[in-house]
Amino acid sequence: MKLSTKCRYGLRAMIEIARHYNKGPLNRQSITDAQDISKAYLENILISLREKNLIRTTRGANGGFVLQQSPSAVTVLHIVNALEGSIAPVDCIENPSVCEKAGPCAARKAWQKMFEAQKAALSSMTLQDLLDMEASNTEVNYMI
Repeated sequence: MKLSTKCRYGLRAMIEIARHYNKGPLNRQSITDAQDISKAYLENILISLREKNLIRTTRGANGGFVLQQSPSAVTVLHIVNALEGSIAPVDCIENPSVCEKAGPCAARKAWQKMFEAQKAALSSMTLQDLLDMEASNTEVNYMI
């Protein structure tokens, strides 16, 4: 499965918002600067994330975007589903009635296995996990 650019940038935007969790709202300009996402494109992403209750908007001079839940409660699957919809590779995975051969179909079994593996991988990673991975990659170890 190849994810859209919207999903790729959306995950980066969510990581940026998560990085500022409990530090107050993060404004749109800060996200665009940190993640090199155009304002117009980011706006489209933020609308989708807000509609799916992953973020909320605060208004005013110090307004911006905050996570609805802690970074440890938001999985990559939540974000992908919010921005992509279903990750099922074929329609008959989530709706077997669209195909008369869904029951005995060997190809459907392969697609089902792929779908379950993707779902498991994406739901096993939270925003906090990604922040922790990022922190461990950027730390400098001075031990000899």
